Amino acid sequence: MPNAKVAEPGAAAEAWAASEPADDARLARMRALLEQSSPKKAPRESYQDPMVLSSGYAMPRVGLGTAHLFEAQIAANLAAGARHLDCARIYGNEAAVGRAVRASGVPRCELFLTTKLWMDEARPERVAAALDDSLQQLQTSYVDLLLIHWPLKFRPGTVLARDGAVGDFSATWAAMEALAASGKARSLGVSNFDEAQLSRLLDDAKTIPPAVNQVEAHPKFPNQALVDFCLSRDVAVVAWGPLGGDPRRLGEDSMLWATAKMHAASLCRCALRWNLERGVAVIPKSTRPAHVADALAATAGPRLTADDRRLLADSRRRGSRRFPDVIGVWPATAFVGFRLVGWWLHVVFSALFAVVPGVDAVGFARARAARKERRYAAAVAARDAAADAKRD
Repeated sequence: MPNAKVAEPGAAAEAWAASEPADDARLARMRALLEQSSPKKAPRESYQDPMVLSSGYAMPRVGLGTAHLFEAQIAANLAAGARHLDCARIYGNEAAVGRAVRASGVPRCELFLTTKLWMDEARPERVAAALDDSLQQLQTSYVDLLLIHWPLKFRPGTVLARDGAVGDFSATWAAMEALAASGKARSLGVSNFDEAQLSRLLDDAKTIPPAVNQVEAHPKFPNQALVDFCLSRDVAVVAWGPLGGDPRRLGEDSMLWATAKMHAASLCRCALRWNLERGVAVIPKSTRPAHVADALAATAGPRLTADDRRLLADSRRRGSRRFPDVIGVWPATAFVGFRLVGWWLHVVFSALFAVVPGVDAVGFARARAARKERRYAAAVAARDAAADAKRD
């Protein structure tokens, strides 16, 4: 009967119990009926399981940022268990990542590699060449995730010289879809896109919607409205800066200290769990293997309560926001200071390019990273030599 009233859970068992004698058989049958009629609890999500993206590929929930890291540090992160590495062309160290991965012996199928197109590579004719160059640097035939780094386009050879409307990436996205079809990029996504910019791209995507939006998100800046929007559109959120900027300042938060003490866990793990438990993946960064191992262990616990999550966010909401808003690219910028810095940089770089045009931002970043790598290697060698001499 289509309009018949559905009995409340347990009603059949209670009615049967009232009409039967009280004996062991009756009690056993009543328990069985109650068990059948009780609503089943959904199994708890395991944060140790990878996050399945809309593309169908799995992504580890905890990754490690590689910005400003050297080959030896990346190798140490891999040895500590890192399998999700977040790279970008503008970091300048994709070659170091590639060497570290190759030397680690970790099978490629166990790794999740992300890279990002820089802002002067958004023209459709430049996208494929940029990814091919990254693949060569990373020593791999594909990346697991290719992102648009910022919702801005710069004219090739410039910095902060806009090339088209903010957030208009339909042609860029079509070129990225072709790369996904070729197998060179398994999943596609964006970084630092706000709701309006992401909506435009979701509507423009011809065949492959963005699988990821990588944005700043931490208890100091929950970014909750954007997180909710992304999850409602089946776009996974990956939080950069999940420790709120400088991890050395974590200890300044008394509520985080109290939460960590209550759960007998580190400050880092509690801060990362705050994001993990609202469905957000995290990419902290560290040069110390012990800290990397601690971050990776956040998938196992501690399990925060709803009050823990609320108090952590409320206690840190007044903290400074670290988002580096370049020329007000995000309308929701919290502080005018970021916009002033952005406009100052715009004026300086515009004057610079009037005199020295044709700057290769990625090439400059690589040269700078290589110089720093050499200095770091020399410092390590000198330190080791001094230690050997002291032992002798």
